[in-house]
Amino acid sequence: MENFDLMAKDFDTNKRTDRAKVIADEIRRHILADEKSAMEFGCGTGLVGLQLADCFKTLLLLDSSVEMVHQVELKLERLNNPAISTLCCDLLNGAPQNLRADYIFSSLVLHHIVDTEAILRCFHSILNDEGHLLIVDIDKDDGSFHAKYPDFEGHDGFNHSALRSSTLSTGFSNVKIETFYHDSKTFNGKESPYSLFILDAIK
Repeated sequence: MENFDLMAKDFDTNKRTDRAKVIADEIRRHILADEKSAMEFGCGTGLVGLQLADCFKTLLLLDSSVEMVHQVELKLERLNNPAISTLCCDLLNGAPQNLRADYIFSSLVLHHIVDTEAILRCFHSILNDEGHLLIVDIDKDDGSFHAKYPDFEGHDGFNHSALRSSTLSTGFSNVKIETFYHDSKTFNGKESPYSLFILDAIK
């Protein structure tokens, strides 16, 4: 299992930084209005979210890893942007009752959540009416993406049809999913392709 607290300090590799730029650009294409509040679920070190801060009136960067949030806060000290805040929190185990947003977005986080519908219901409760959910994650694969972690307990990516059904069943509408990115990972000398999709839904 990946230990994100241990990974935090050295998380910003060139490959992750380059991929985050592509992901942020894709999410930006789906943001329909400015002057809105937003929350990034599973912000990590802020590689994606900080690139999108200019799209929103306020941005909350949320993660359950103390060390990931610490890395974000180090970056924020240099940025000095009062519109961006952080929160270390596990949404499925005690989210603040007053947590609200017009947009929720996440990148490569959903596959770590065992109970997909539980977190989707949580997103639905946090979003304001007509709020927007934008999720980037992995298309269904054979487990190669997490081959380095044999005890990985999440999802080996997602089937579009099944994820669309889950999203609709938790109260969202206008659910659209499309693949936008292709790459590969190498582990033990084996190169395995993977692709990423973006889910776009409305409360």
